[in-house]
Amino acid sequence: MRVPAYYLLVSIILTSLAVFFVSKLEFNKLASTNRSNIAAASLPNCKTDRKRLEGYNFVKPLIYAERECESDELAPVKENIINSINIAKNEGFVTSASVYVRVFSKSLWTSVDAEEKYHPASMNKVPVLMAYLHMVESNNKILDEKVAFAKADTSLPKEFYTSRTIKPGKSYTIKDLLYNMIAYSDNNATLLLLQHMNVDVYNKVFTDLGLEKPSFDYNTFLLSAKEYSLFMRVLYNASYLSIPASEFALEMLSNSDFKEGLMKQLPANTKVAHKFGESGYGSTYELHESGIVYIGDNSYIITIMTKGTDLKKQATAISDISAKVYNTLTAATF
Repeated sequence: MRVPAYYLLVSIILTSLAVFFVSKLEFNKLASTNRSNIAAASLPNCKTDRKRLEGYNFVKPLIYAERECESDELAPVKENIINSINIAKNEGFVTSASVYVRVFSKSLWTSVDAEEKYHPASMNKVPVLMAYLHMVESNNKILDEKVAFAKADTSLPKEFYTSRTIKPGKSYTIKDLLYNMIAYSDNNATLLLLQHMNVDVYNKVFTDLGLEKPSFDYNTFLLSAKEYSLFMRVLYNASYLSIPASEFALEMLSNSDFKEGLMKQLPANTKVAHKFGESGYGSTYELHESGIVYIGDNSYIITIMTKGTDLKKQATAISDISAKVYNTLTAATF
């Protein structure tokens, strides 16, 4: 049986078109693969810093793992942070500012001058809390122990942001003192806790996280925004303290009554576990705040540390940066 010529012609054309499109598809796939390989080859060789807990015979618990390279996905966040810092600097009330941001769900992080060192001031109350919770792990009765408060220490520096304080002549449980120290940043409660704290355990909180042993000398005890963020990070991950202890700590931090910084411009129902710190000498002041902002699957750490000339305006700068980060992250599609 003979096939009409036009059928044969159509068959040849269709076959040719099929070969053409298949070849083009394979070419595009190969080109795409090559582009991906070239892009991957051009990326910096990011090492991962892993910190494990020492001192055990058979286990080495992982406390955290950190890629050395910042995340390109957070470039818009970084740009907004830099713009906010530049505005504050141009207005003259901020001389320097450092920021560290980490999105937990994606292990993404970015920073601006996050290695610069500052006096942590009252933010150091978080490692004090962690030291006590470490002590509780070997003696669960510590939180119920009562301590008498004789009188206030008049040598304490004056604070710009003040809140409630414990009363002389009364006794408080360690749990009550920890709450006052964290929720109200009460220096009297903190001093009382320091008198009964195991200093070796406190020092170990720092060294276990890969930080230098802390100094009780204000002038030499300095931390960067990136370093300080480790405390918040291991609490969120419950990778250092037990899960109940980490939950206990973050719940306390969520009750902090300082609302002038990170939280001021966030939606009213936003849950934040946070701690601020302030210090001042002469015409130079430092105001810092670090917190975990809970926004569903994209919860994140933000630590902002500032030096400047006006604590109230520095709080505004922290608030502006916090709002920019929140708005950028909630609008992002990772």
